[in-house]
Amino acid sequence: MLTRIVHNSPQLTAFLDQLQLTLSQPQRQHMLNLADALLVCEDDKTLAALQRQFLDAPDASNMADFLRISPWQAQDVRAALRSNQVRWALKQAERLDLPKVITINIDDSLGEKDKATRHLEPVDFFHDHSESTKTKPIFTNAFCYLECTLAIGSIVVTVDLRLYLREKTVRRLNRRRAASQRIPFRSKNHLAVSILAALRPLLPDDWSVVVQFDSWYASEALIKYVHRQGWHVTCGLKHNRKLNGQRIDQIAYALRHKRYMHVHVSAADNTKTTYYVRQTTGRLEKVPFDVRVFVSRRQPREKSPAYFMSTDLTRTAQQALQGYRRRWSCEVVNFYLKTQLGLADFRVRSYAAVDRYMVVVLLTWAYVERRYEQERSAQITSYGDIIRRHREEHAIDWLSGALEMLRESGSVQQVLERFLRLESQGA
Repeated sequence: MLTRIVHNSPQLTAFLDQLQLTLSQPQRQHMLNLADALLVCEDDKTLAALQRQFLDAPDASNMADFLRISPWQAQDVRAALRSNQVRWALKQAERLDLPKVITINIDDSLGEKDKATRHLEPVDFFHDHSESTKTKPIFTNAFCYLECTLAIGSIVVTVDLRLYLREKTVRRLNRRRAASQRIPFRSKNHLAVSILAALRPLLPDDWSVVVQFDSWYASEALIKYVHRQGWHVTCGLKHNRKLNGQRIDQIAYALRHKRYMHVHVSAADNTKTTYYVRQTTGRLEKVPFDVRVFVSRRQPREKSPAYFMSTDLTRTAQQALQGYRRRWSCEVVNFYLKTQLGLADFRVRSYAAVDRYMVVVLLTWAYVERRYEQERSAQITSYGDIIRRHREEHAIDWLSGALEMLRESGSVQQVLERFLRLESQGA
């Protein structure tokens, strides 16, 4: 079996050291091994596949026990990582003299599992709103999670990743648990508030903060919570939300004789999309302050416009829509977590073990983000380039070790047995 890792990556080791986690040395080594293997492994990232990446392979059961029964808390690692990410982003922004504006983006996603998967606690059938249509709802066997990114200028860091369980799933799991071990139900909006509450002490008071989310999170409770912090909201709205007692799709119809504003929104590749926008101001139902609502169309005769809202009445349509585009950072995170870091590849069963696995994946992704910001150049233009560079560094270390052993021993067979782990296969 071809191995890939002779020594843990020095860069990943240094990043883990920065976090100053309260882990024992064996726990820290397991976390380092898991993160390193997640980056290097190109197959499905089962624990057995991760174990096979190492020249001196740890037992796969040790990795499983680290996630299942080892005495460490996922929330402690998550808190240390969140704090480190925010401090680093603020320091970089000050060094680059960026505007003192923080954008917080919240979104959720599904990690699809096989239809026959039944015994992994967080896995259940969820409504897939991205695949469903108005007439045909689609339900996917998956786990659901919320992610949160923080952006300052061009700097983007992921600061949180949390599992969401349906209320029905929580009831089913709690039937088999002692009262002290029961899982509390948290709605998605409740989780979003928890994420923001954990971020609040880390953000400087003299910076502007804009919180962005889609229409599924635009509850009056979340909007009012953000407003109480002195922050602003930019979010999507459903067509049946009421503004000044009237549905916004009816208000949009009443505005049909008004002139459109042409809003040009730039994408990451510098392409521009023109939107035709009208705006109005008023109060959403159960929200005790004025907001500005934007009615946006891709072309003037589009029958189903998109609706957006900003609590910052000084924000223009151009600023609101261009800023809202930054929610795309959540889609980038989802893509890499699922396709490159194996977020959906876990095989551990319990809710706590899956939560720990997700924290290790989050830590690994934070390392990729950090290296990308530090090494961005003509050769490093995406997060994928950092992952490839990490793998190349291990390939150089692996080949150098094999050649050094060949020079010392002079035996090709010994090198093959050592670096291909042939002895473990009875060779």
